[in-house]
Amino acid sequence: MASNATASYAILYGACRVLDVGAMNFRFNLPKATEVACEFLERAGGQIHSMKLVKLVYLLDRLSVDRRGIPVVGGDYLSMRNGPVTSELLDLINAGRLNGESDHRWERSISDRINHEVKLESKPPREHVSVAELELLDAVWAEHGDRDQWQLVDWCHTHCGEWTPMARGCAPIAVERMGQALGKPPEAVARLAREAAELNQLDEIFAGA
Repeated sequence: MASNATASYAILYGACRVLDVGAMNFRFNLPKATEVACEFLERAGGQIHSMKLVKLVYLLDRLSVDRRGIPVVGGDYLSMRNGPVTSELLDLINAGRLNGESDHRWERSISDRINHEVKLESKPPREHVSVAELELLDAVWAEHGDRDQWQLVDWCHTHCGEWTPMARGCAPIAVERMGQALGKPPEAVARLAREAAELNQLDEIFAGA
């Protein structure tokens, strides 16, 4: 079971300084993130380098945006020295939970990071990730599962046009920028931002209900 860890972003990526917090993205889905991470861990034999896991989840969202116009996990995407990442996923790997979050499913399912590796502790039932999303996950694993973390870093540097090279700190990646890098037409890019805003507003309404 994972517990609060003292590790920070510095261990994986170097100190992070967000330059702009105005990027619009879909809200992070913790239940889906946990199920997705466990699926990747299972395919990796129960243990995986944490940087590789971060890249795989980001690439899953990227593929989902390309094919469906919506991510699987969502969250705040960042450009960092070693490529694009999902901020909330880093928090989960580093601390086992999100600040102020009462849902502890991640720490029940995935171990603390030890020597940059995390292990599958207990795979939860698949209740939130759809069959279509699982097929996308399988596609990501088929293309990238044999790559190690540094090969994935190189691949993202070459193929993820939304990523901004960073010597230090980090910069946000809006989902519109991801859409543009994927070659989406302007109307599809605008729809991404609009749907993100609408879904986030609905989440806030239901959270307050």
